[in-house]
Amino acid sequence: MKKSLKAIWFSAAASELGGAFFTFCNSVLIYKLTGSATTLGLVWLIYYIPSFIMQLFIGPYIDRWSRKRTMMYCHLIRACLAFTLSVTLMMGVFSIGFIFIVQIIVGIIMPIFTPANQAILPTIIEKDQLAKANSVLDSIRQVMAIMGPVLAGILVEVIDITWILLIISLVFLISTISLLKVNENFSSQQIRKPWLVDFKHGLQSYFQHSLIVWLGFFFGFVQFGVGVTTVTTLPFITNVLDLPYSAYGVFMSGFPIGYLVGALLNAKLSKSKGLGILFSSLFIGGCTYISLSLTPWFILAIFTECIAGIVIAIFNIYNITLIQQTIPNNIMGKVTSVRLLIMRTMLPLGILCAAFCVNYIPIRGMYFIIGTIICVTSVLGYFYIKNKNSLVILASVENRIGDG
Repeated sequence: MKKSLKAIWFSAAASELGGAFFTFCNSVLIYKLTGSATTLGLVWLIYYIPSFIMQLFIGPYIDRWSRKRTMMYCHLIRACLAFTLSVTLMMGVFSIGFIFIVQIIVGIIMPIFTPANQAILPTIIEKDQLAKANSVLDSIRQVMAIMGPVLAGILVEVIDITWILLIISLVFLISTISLLKVNENFSSQQIRKPWLVDFKHGLQSYFQHSLIVWLGFFFGFVQFGVGVTTVTTLPFITNVLDLPYSAYGVFMSGFPIGYLVGALLNAKLSKSKGLGILFSSLFIGGCTYISLSLTPWFILAIFTECIAGIVIAIFNIYNITLIQQTIPNNIMGKVTSVRLLIMRTMLPLGILCAAFCVNYIPIRGMYFIIGTIICVTSVLGYFYIKNKNSLVILASVENRIGDG
C-alpha cells in the first residue's frame, strides 16, 4: 500500500512538472511566432472545446478501465506530443498548426486522465486515509506548479527550447514508469451498459447526494471566477495597480503558495473538518475577490491571493475526499466526470464573460460582483444544508468527517 502511494506521489510530481514545462514552452513558442496575446487566448479556447466535448462522453467509460493503465497511456501520449514538437523544431518544419493540434489532443486526454487520477486512490488505500493522502498529493502538485514556470524560465535562457521539449518527454516517461509500481485493486466490469444508460446513472448518482450537488454548484462559481481572473489579472496588475510585468509573475505565485499551505494545513486538521469549515472557506474565498476590488496596495493583493489559495485548497480537497468516501468506487469515474464537466463548462464561460464585460465594467467592479455572489450564496447554502438534517447522506457524512 505504501509503495503504491509513493509511486503515485512521485508520478504526480513528475506529471505536474512536465505539464507546467509543456504549458510554458507552448506559450513561448506561440508568442515568439505570432507576437499576439490574442492568439495565446485562442489556444486555450481550442484546448477547452474538445476538453468539454470529451468530458460529456468519457465518464461512464472510466469505470470500465484500469485507472492505472489509463493514466499511463495519457502520460505516454503527452510524452509523444512533446517529442514530436521537438523533432519538428529540429527539422525546421515547425508551425503554429502543430501547437493547435497538440492543444486539441491534450484537451481530449485530460478529461480521461483527471477522473482516473482522482478515482485511483480509493483502490489502493483505506477510506480513513483519503483526506491525508489527497492533501499530500495536492501539496506535491502545488510545489511543482510553483517550481515549473520558474525552472522553465531559467532553462529557456540557458538552452534551446527544443531540448527542453525532449526533457519534458523524458519527464512524462518517468511518470509512466513510476505507475508500474502501483498495485491497483481493480476489477473489470463484466456487464457493460450502453453509454447513455451509464451517463444517466452517473448523473443520477451525482444528484442523489444533496451535499455533493451543492459543492458542485459552488465549485462552478469558483471556476467561473478563475476564468474571469485568467483574462483580468494581467491588466489588473499593469493598469489598475500601475505596476510592471515583473510584478505580474510575483502576483501569480501567490495563489499556488497559498494552495500549498492550505493543502498542508488540511492534512493536519482533516479530522476537525465539517460543513462549517467547508462553507467558511467558500465565504473567505468570496471575500478575497472583494478585497482585490478595493485594495490599492500590491502587497495586500499578494497576501489576498495567498489567502485565496489556502481556502480553495481546503474546499477542493474536502470536495474530492467527500466524493471518494461517499460514492461507490465502481461508479467513481462517472461522478467525478460530472464534477469535472461543471469545471470545464464554467471556466471557459468565465473567460468569455470577462473578455466581453471588461469593455463595459471596470475590473474592480467585476471582482466585487463575483465576490459578493460567492459570499451570499455560501451563507445561504450553509443554512440550507444544515437545516436538512433528515437526509441520510448528511448524517453519515457528518459522522465520518466531523460536524461543522
